Amino acid sequence: MLGIGLLAFVGGLAAGDCRAPALTIEMSSASPKQGGLVAVSVKSDVALASAVAASGGRESALERDEQGRLFLGLVGVDFESAVGQRKLDVAVEGLCGDRHVVHRALEVVAGKFPIQKLKVAPAYVEPPASELDRIRGDKEKVGRVWGSGDPRRMWDGPFVLPVDAPARDNFGSRRVFNGKPRSSHEGADLAAPAGAPVAAPGPGRVALADALYFSGGTVILDHGAGLFTMYFHLSRIDVKAGDLVAAGKQIGAVGATGRATGPHLHWGSRLNRARINPLGLLQLPAWPVEGREISPTGQSN
Repeated sequence: MLGIGLLAFVGGLAAGDCRAPALTIEMSSASPKQGGLVAVSVKSDVALASAVAASGGRESALERDEQGRLFLGLVGVDFESAVGQRKLDVAVEGLCGDRHVVHRALEVVAGKFPIQKLKVAPAYVEPPASELDRIRGDKEKVGRVWGSGDPRRMWDGPFVLPVDAPARDNFGSRRVFNGKPRSSHEGADLAAPAGAPVAAPGPGRVALADALYFSGGTVILDHGAGLFTMYFHLSRIDVKAGDLVAAGKQIGAVGATGRATGPHLHWGSRLNRARINPLGLLQLPAWPVEGREISPTGQSN
């Protein structure tokens, strides 16, 4: 939907102003790994109303500068995406309602994820029947979170690690419990001791704070613009759903709750439902760019 300022501008356009834009598309990488991020910028020689980047069945609305000639955003490559060629589609809408689509080639590169073999108690692999209703409820609860995000981006630069600890290289690992293949690991494990403080790596809103069967003490942060981060196995939760948190705000403490073999922090991330390596958030691009303020609504911040 166009803002009031844009509507007034459109109303004053002459027919000759409604020409097709010349677009310049830039990507941070044309060969992202599974679970990676691609920063996309779109420059136009005429003002536009909106721009959306889509790849792998997921769309990312790009943020518009106040002149409407520069758009910026992130595209996530799910860690189970097929390896090989695929397209990045950039669809733009002009101020006269005209629509244009530009295609760029992407080559998804294998993440080369390790195989992780674990020996755990049988209940970790096959939950007792008495817990199945709870597990279904947990899944529905978390599923609702992904559709509840704030469209406005809340961060303005790279994230930091949520806990002072080294990251284990096990994002995307193919997990084998007691000799049986199970789901792949959707996060990075940070090897911190029990009770170590866990802080928000960037500003956001608490979308969920609860104790779940598999992930134990769980916090999910909504950082806006389709980006969420998750914190599992917490021994203590220090926030509640709806809280706004600044970068560095303590949200809980490291533990071994839920399905965990020992104290650590499981840190996960999703961008428009694509499961991405959270360590990639440490290299997020800075906003605003090129000295221009960027806003999802087209209004200056």
